[in-house]
Amino acid sequence: MPAHLRVSLADRPGALASLTRALAAAGANVLSVTVLQRESGRAVDDLLLEWPFERPWDHVIRAVEGCAGARLHGLRHIATAEAPPDTTLVGHVLAQPHRALEVMVDTLPALLLADWAAVADRRWPREPVTASPQAPLPLPVSPTALPRPRVLVVDDDPVMVLPCAESELRLLVGRSSGPGFTRTERERCTALLATVIDLARLAYRDALASPPGGVTASLVERASGEPRLPIVRS
Repeated sequence: MPAHLRVSLADRPGALASLTRALAAAGANVLSVTVLQRESGRAVDDLLLEWPFERPWDHVIRAVEGCAGARLHGLRHIATAEAPPDTTLVGHVLAQPHRALEVMVDTLPALLLADWAAVADRRWPREPVTASPQAPLPLPVSPTALPRPRVLVVDDDPVMVLPCAESELRLLVGRSSGPGFTRTERERCTALLATVIDLARLAYRDALASPPGGVTASLVERASGEPRLPIVRS
């Protein structure tokens, strides 16, 4: 079964190769490696492994601990063995621009190796307007004021909260266990959200496009500051 391992290593030649060799010796099949960020002489890496669900983590943990300077940030089983590229989200939004936020909520967990995503209204922050299947109910507590994206830990679970343009809406992304969200993940999610909003606004301004509905409609109207355009059919 696929597993998500996050570690930090000394940012020097051979460190990652030593870890992958140790994992292979422990019986883990390394499927992919992603370098999340480099900072202060260290690198944070995500590794996707093949590891039987019924087998304890002891061998993986010892493999990490046996590599000089390696630190374990998180280890858990996940549903998919491959994180799709960000262009997957863009393609889905272009196909359904009138459901841009709903599509983003459905797609983000796989992109970010998260467990769930949801959109909530600031005034009722624990009631999702739209949510992925695994989102908790009620949603985790988040700050009332949200001038910028935040990374939180709520009841021991990592949560990322982002304002949706100038609207009352906010995007939440969470993991039910495992590593917290990094600065790089926060910045990546912020950029994806801005792109999705821009795509929805462009489609919304096209008089030939279908009008957005539901949560995307309220976001686009508030973000653009313009009334809904009439639909003109030839």
